[in-house]
Amino acid sequence: MSTTPTTVPRPSQLPPPSQDHYLGLTGANAMATKAIAETKTRILKAIKHNAIVCIHGHVGLGKTFAVHNVLRRHAPETTVRLRYNNGANMNEIRTQLWRRLDLPGQPPQSVGPCDQQIQDALEADPRVLLIDEVQGLGTKALEYFRTLWGDDARRAAIVLVGSGNARQKILNNPALHSRILDWYQFSPLTPTEVESIIPAYQRIWSGAQPELILYTDDMAGHGSFRNWARITLLLHDALEDNPNLTLSKDLIRWALSRIDPTTRHTPQRG
Repeated sequence: MSTTPTTVPRPSQLPPPSQDHYLGLTGANAMATKAIAETKTRILKAIKHNAIVCIHGHVGLGKTFAVHNVLRRHAPETTVRLRYNNGANMNEIRTQLWRRLDLPGQPPQSVGPCDQQIQDALEADPRVLLIDEVQGLGTKALEYFRTLWGDDARRAAIVLVGSGNARQKILNNPALHSRILDWYQFSPLTPTEVESIIPAYQRIWSGAQPELILYTDDMAGHGSFRNWARITLLLHDALEDNPNLTLSKDLIRWALSRIDPTTRHTPQRG
């Protein structure tokens, strides 16, 4: 009796969920925010049409978290995760892509044969190229990914993720900019979102008064998940090490005293 050979799934290149939260914050939950929903819409559109989309915004707002969260659910085995050092040269760009595509041997020294094999690999199987930290890529690298995608071939869905001047870099490359199907810009959580989301973010906030949460956000959270993770970790450790302590404004002030003062507001005295 013949049996159908089983296909071994590719190991995912996405990091495990345990690495999602800043410093591996214990007990942190993935929150269903508007930004994650908007990110999902863009990524699913990219996958459906083999298109290019861009997710951008300031650091610490949860862009990479959201993208990983969506891709784990919808393209865990087909995502090719690329993250380059700032100013990576074209040899580094091609070599990492070659290895992430699991192509055999070393990439050819000659650019033409190397690119042809990369293109053939992308055309052979549906892939999602996740290119993070786009702001660190040079003009040649951005143009390379545009030509790799190809107008007619549309060899892969491409998700560009970046902070800082990522959007400006793409705007400075009109050929790439004109081919991006959709954009989403991350913004800090609003006070209303903070008030509704943070109580479920980590258990130390579950019973906190709204005024205390909003005070913390105004002083140092600033609607940034990375800031909130930093504050929460300090408070979590303090409460764990000193069972007699309770969450209070005094304890929060102590945590804020441990944070770089440039990341928090100083109350104006009148």
